[in-house]
Amino acid sequence: MSSAPPPRLKHRLEWLLLKGLLGLVRAGDLPSAYRRVRRLAALGRRILTSEWAWANANLAMIYGAHLTPGQREKLVSLAFENIFFSYMESIRVHEIAFRDEGLERLHAVHGLGRGVVVVGVHVGCWEPGLKRLGGQVSPTAILYRHANNPLSEKTFMGLRAGYGVEFISRQNTREIVRAMQARKVMGFMTDINTREGGVTAPFLGVPAQCPPGPARLALKFNTPILPIIATRAGWGEAVFRVGEPIEPQAGGVSEEKVVALTGAINAAFVPWVHEFAEQYNWLHARWRARPDGSLWRPEQAVLANPTPAQPSERVLRLLGNG
Repeated sequence: MSSAPPPRLKHRLEWLLLKGLLGLVRAGDLPSAYRRVRRLAALGRRILTSEWAWANANLAMIYGAHLTPGQREKLVSLAFENIFFSYMESIRVHEIAFRDEGLERLHAVHGLGRGVVVVGVHVGCWEPGLKRLGGQVSPTAILYRHANNPLSEKTFMGLRAGYGVEFISRQNTREIVRAMQARKVMGFMTDINTREGGVTAPFLGVPAQCPPGPARLALKFNTPILPIIATRAGWGEAVFRVGEPIEPQAGGVSEEKVVALTGAINAAFVPWVHEFAEQYNWLHARWRARPDGSLWRPEQAVLANPTPAQPSERVLRLLGNG
């Protein structure tokens, strides 16, 4: 029997850096950890120049002249803070206190006995949201991307051990199908730039390449879809938000149905993303892959939306005059 190859030097160095960061965010009480992470986010804005460019481009594309340059820059800064806060909360997940909105929908759909396809996007504190989901319904499985670094993978999965959910690698098709056949609650993140094998559907008013899996599986197994997010209400406080269920069209799988259902999934998150725009992951190059196979640069994305959206009143109050 062959043994696993030893970790590469690069992996060891990455893991040592990760270990140091874990120590930094674990130390002290939760408010002091948030303050330290806020300082790290300010440093990250200067280092992560590609992410800064994409966040600016994405916001300029989605909101256009409805945001002043100063408001847009402030929103980018808040989005950076949100990402850093989200990673810190995934490490101190047991310290996050939740209240719920729409939780009865989750229990009602789960009670149908047909399984549930839970879909989410990168808003707020999504890792604590996974733990909250696992604590409400069982059995629950989450599709995830396996880390390239085996040492980091072991660390990440150790942190997730207390969530009460099963994690399935997105490459493990057999286990995904088994979970659906067993009528488990199956969770997917859907706002991912899908360069290969994606379907085209609008997201926030702009065509995006989207993962087809949630819609395809819901159609194949006649499983209801439930959009869920977890938004930050304060340091150490979050709201677990359950949307209206989406029923897949009967009659099996077709590409037309997959596209239509993917569009319905995307549409369910639009009000939430606009309402909590400072907590959305604008750093991700969400619209980079185009339907024709080309790849946008940030400066191309800025010019792509002829009908930009109006920011929510809550977000405008948060941004002030910029």
